[in-house]
Amino acid sequence: MDQLFSCRNCVHNSSQSLNVGRGAGFCLLHDSMLLEPDKTTCKYLHRKDLPWFVVDEGVSEHAAEFAMLTGIAHLHEHKPVSRIRYSERHVWEHGAFDALNHALAQYSKSEPSWVFIQAMSGGVDGRRALSHASLVRRYMDRCGTWESSYRLVLAVLQELDREPVFGNRDLHLHEGEDAEDISGEALWDVFFCRLGSVQEYGFHAGIEELMWATDSLNGTLTLLDWAPLKAELEEKRLQWTQTIITHAEREDVFFPDSAGPHNDPHL
Repeated sequence: MDQLFSCRNCVHNSSQSLNVGRGAGFCLLHDSMLLEPDKTTCKYLHRKDLPWFVVDEGVSEHAAEFAMLTGIAHLHEHKPVSRIRYSERHVWEHGAFDALNHALAQYSKSEPSWVFIQAMSGGVDGRRALSHASLVRRYMDRCGTWESSYRLVLAVLQELDREPVFGNRDLHLHEGEDAEDISGEALWDVFFCRLGSVQEYGFHAGIEELMWATDSLNGTLTLLDWAPLKAELEEKRLQWTQTIITHAEREDVFFPDSAGPHNDPHL
């Protein structure tokens, strides 16, 4: 249970989850390496596994518990953890270079940020897919409006029924654990992070169908069996895509005639 409130399960540490990503992580919020992401947290935790409004009570209690600690904190000892700036030289010297973490460390330097996020979309790489969905959720939370997020969520939605692929080096394995078993768990980490982006968009946009998307999956989600769920998702992906487009068109924000990517006032 504690791990659900660790940095591994936070969207600000985009490249890791409970079952994905070895070694150190990188926190976008605190601009810091996370040397022990299993053992750290902060009061700004935004859980990956479920939409924030579903777990709001528990996360609020967690925030209150760490309220006096302004930055990264030890999850169990409630002590501050020093921020460690990312250094490309350091990770190479210590044999700890991670291409995805390196890319994420450049995120704050990219303007506008949506360009970086869009560049992360597509493909079947599991860690990249996890990072993409996390970045979209983080973007929505920080901008606080659906109008600048619909195109980003549409991109995540097109991947919802796609099975992510993991190599052994992508997985967070403990001694004695089987890589194939953890790969199966990692699939659900990615799926729930992706689904959370759709649900959180539903909250921001006021679209109940998306906010409670799990209710319309006809029970296939409760089985945690990918094959029947994938078949259901193939249909829902098309339905939910049209729901987002129709809503944006009705609100007159769907790719305004005078606004390209560089001119859109919401980006």
